[in-house]
Amino acid sequence: MINLTIIGLGKWGLELVKSVNKDSKVVRFNSVISRNPEKIKKEPKKYKLSIYKNYNDLLNSTKIDGFVLCTPHSSHEKEIKNLSIYKKPIFVEKPLALNAKSAKNIISICKKKKILLAVGQNRRFLETYLFLKKQIKNNKIGKITHIEGSFSGKSSFKDNKKSWRNQISETPLGGMTGKGIHITDLMINLNGKVEKVLARSKKVLKNSKLDDSTDLILEFKNGTMGYLSTILATNKYWELKVFGSNGWIKIFNEKDLVQQIGKNKIEYINLKYTNIEKKELEEFAKCIKYNKKFSVDLSEVLENTRLFEASVKSKKLNSKFIKI
Repeated sequence: MINLTIIGLGKWGLELVKSVNKDSKVVRFNSVISRNPEKIKKEPKKYKLSIYKNYNDLLNSTKIDGFVLCTPHSSHEKEIKNLSIYKKPIFVEKPLALNAKSAKNIISICKKKKILLAVGQNRRFLETYLFLKKQIKNNKIGKITHIEGSFSGKSSFKDNKKSWRNQISETPLGGMTGKGIHITDLMINLNGKVEKVLARSKKVLKNSKLDDSTDLILEFKNGTMGYLSTILATNKYWELKVFGSNGWIKIFNEKDLVQQIGKNKIEYINLKYTNIEKKELEEFAKCIKYNKKFSVDLSEVLENTRLFEASVKSKKLNSKFIKI
């Protein structure tokens, strides 16, 4: 059993703990680092987590095999630099950083100290996405000609207004930071580097610090076009559509997949929905155990960070195309 420490037991950190501590036979969280342990007393007791205020106390008292970081995006570089002295594997929630310079620094720190670094892009583990990727690899839809996606929902509006997630410094491009970045990760994984991006982002309802409507127009280096929308002022909506010279495939709300290949009829594919947080953490645990690389390639993580940074710049320049 691989033992992990969670750093940042907020809403999402707790979801990660729940995903494996109930029934995983591969990995579990046995401890939490918290600067304010009095605020999280109930949850650690419920999930049998030992609470520590600092890393030295933790490592002197408990056997751990790796760290999982669920802290504000802008803190990741400093946190990982501090963690690197212990030379233990690190899993960090996306985005790795808010700019390419910081992302490069993090990757460099871990590379120099030979530390396994994994970035949590959980939608890579969707059964629907794995099926779509296999269809593309087997050339079922031909050459990719266009990609579209959307990840929308009110989760950021539901958070405490004082939450770090609702601060423009941590969320500078509306829903792109927490939601849209999942879709751009899949687009880059499928279709390679983006050459240019145009971003539009604004407040429609004007009842939040954050922009509630954001979209991107993408031009990939291979000539493919793409489009992404992320809307905070609506119900949850998730979609990825890939068009090719011989057909198309669409994933809707993560669980449903429909395709049309060649002249065949439209086909609905039923796939089992699995716990993607559990799957990514179990892969991380196996990478620790067998000394392997995590499946989310760091070069793609860096490319996604470059795209995000360029998108923020495009918005600031009144939606001009920015070359990446």
